[in-house]
Amino acid sequence: MTIEEIRAALHSFDEGGLGPVLDQLEERRKKAFNIFLGVVFLLGCCVFFLILEQGLTELVKFSGAGALLVSFFFYRRMSVIRREAKEKLMPALCDQIGLNYNLHPLSSEIIPYRNLSIIPSYDEMTLEDQISVKVEEIDFNLVEAKLVNVSRDSKGRKSRSTVFQGFLVEFDFHKNFNGETIITKDHTAIDNFLTGWAKKGEKVKLEDPEFERKFEVHSNDQVEARYLLTPLFMERVLKFNRLSSVKQLQMAFKNGRIYMAIKRKGNSFEGGSFNLNDPKLIEKNMQDIALIFDMVKELNLTQETKV
Repeated sequence: MTIEEIRAALHSFDEGGLGPVLDQLEERRKKAFNIFLGVVFLLGCCVFFLILEQGLTELVKFSGAGALLVSFFFYRRMSVIRREAKEKLMPALCDQIGLNYNLHPLSSEIIPYRNLSIIPSYDEMTLEDQISVKVEEIDFNLVEAKLVNVSRDSKGRKSRSTVFQGFLVEFDFHKNFNGETIITKDHTAIDNFLTGWAKKGEKVKLEDPEFERKFEVHSNDQVEARYLLTPLFMERVLKFNRLSSVKQLQMAFKNGRIYMAIKRKGNSFEGGSFNLNDPKLIEKNMQDIALIFDMVKELNLTQETKV
């Protein structure tokens, strides 16, 4: 399958039998939403009148907490329906354009990125939406990841912070190489000094001043790193890094493959919050998929340059 064929299929995607399914799910979502509003209103009135009669007694507080739990239960029904919409939409969309889709990838998919230190350390992870295909003789694999750090304050209370949300992408790279070259976001001089000891290999000096400002490059083979990071390739990486949908890009070369950790804003490939049958929902998922293949095109990974 070529990039052009994939993009043509994206633009010509026909809902077919999927349209009625999404219509049905949207009706169920509306019904669940109306029930949720009714329950919230009814329980809110009950708690309000209890407060008027008894004040903020322990019984009233307990009733209020119970009302919140019941409301949350009904709210969860909408989340279940949105999840079902995604489970219907994504496999159908990917099948239409010849992609392999897996909602629940193996946890081992993250190991290369962790070993290469192109993702931050984390305590909890969620992997979903694995998409794989061979594009113009390039083996391609993508997983969406959310990585979370968990910390505790002096009283032992937990707090969670998302340290990475985006795509983990793996490609063939049509050049022979045996070493390991890692490209990470450039930090301040102090940060570079403090973290540089943990990076594998020596720092590589490159001729592109903008690339030097944006990225730190370390490799265990200086000659090979320059062989891989040609001026044209660096230019393409910078162009991709400027995309509004890309918050941060880190990458590595190892074992004839290129690994990318692409930090993005928000979750991708979702079933939507409202209007599950809105054509814009499918269009948004198409754009997320199209971005993947733009990487192949922009980085010119299809060019055979093995020596």
